[in-house]
Amino acid sequence: MPRQHNQQRQQPQREAAAFEVEVIPGLEDIAGQELQRSLGRHMVREPIVREGLLPIRYAGERTALLGLATVLAVYERHHFAIPRPKALLGQSAFDTLLRAIETVRALHPRDAFQTLRISAAGEESSVLVRLREQLANATGLAYVAEEGNLLLRLRRPLDARKEATQGSDPGWEVLIRLSPRPLSARRWRVCNLPGALNASVAHAMALLTQPHADDVVLNLACGSASLLIERLAAASARIAVGCDMDGGALECARANVAASGADGIRLELWDAGALPTPDAWVDAVLADLPFGQLVGSHERNLELYPRILREAARVTVAGGLFAAITQDIRLWERLVADAAADWTLRQLLPIKLPFGGGHLRPRIYVLQRKGLDGHIF
Repeated sequence: MPRQHNQQRQQPQREAAAFEVEVIPGLEDIAGQELQRSLGRHMVREPIVREGLLPIRYAGERTALLGLATVLAVYERHHFAIPRPKALLGQSAFDTLLRAIETVRALHPRDAFQTLRISAAGEESSVLVRLREQLANATGLAYVAEEGNLLLRLRRPLDARKEATQGSDPGWEVLIRLSPRPLSARRWRVCNLPGALNASVAHAMALLTQPHADDVVLNLACGSASLLIERLAAASARIAVGCDMDGGALECARANVAASGADGIRLELWDAGALPTPDAWVDAVLADLPFGQLVGSHERNLELYPRILREAARVTVAGGLFAAITQDIRLWERLVADAAADWTLRQLLPIKLPFGGGHLRPRIYVLQRKGLDGHIF
């Protein structure tokens, strides 16, 4: 009788490809933790060369990369051992580039990509104009100067200086975004407000509250509900309430909540500094505080911030967490220091948000409510 073998045949291991994960600078650790949870043994982290960019090698299904919630975008990274971009017009390199593009397009419905954009230094040079014309012709996509669905980035490798010192030409890299829009551009955002929080930042803040399905969650000055929606995307909650004094903002929030499909979110026309609620009933508080630029002003914050901090202390249970983001840093930090009897600062994350041609530099604060006896949890 032939001998039985119980071991299953080993499936051939997919060859690891190079990817670059773009994140909000300052959130690299949180995004890295999500990568590890989501991609596990199929992923290997590589050294970070530039802030906001996490290079990885990944041998799993590319579709798993499209579900990352704390990142801005994911790009597949292709290296071309060529001295100049002009060589991409050669048949071999161009065919390789087209195959890489088709791999990305195959992840989505065929009509997901309508436009093409190439981001590169000197992108109006004759060589890059020819390259985009040939790509547009070969892919059937229309070239646009901004916000293309199929986004390609052309650059020298970030460690090119190291290669040059070793006497070898570093070549060029083409990075192809895996999604027609940034991953942070959520489908639920059907209504946008000036100063609305980036969804990947909102998700990171939700994670910082250590979400649990039994939580009572309160979003103060909720605006368009980014924080609440991302909190429920991270984990369910027993109760989830958002409040705002602006009726128009609440209408916007209702539209986004409906589009998200999140169940159980209550939206209330409440003053965040004078809530009609009992003491110590909330496990986690979230707030995107007015920065005093697009929304509010420093003068208004002088009156608003102390009221919010006091009211959050009143309604939060001992040991509960309060995650807040603001750019009015001196004011908030002074108030937190003055409220040391109520709160302990558990975590502080400076981040950089794209704004216009530069950046805003807000900070995320995670406070923990002390007990009545000042006990720190």
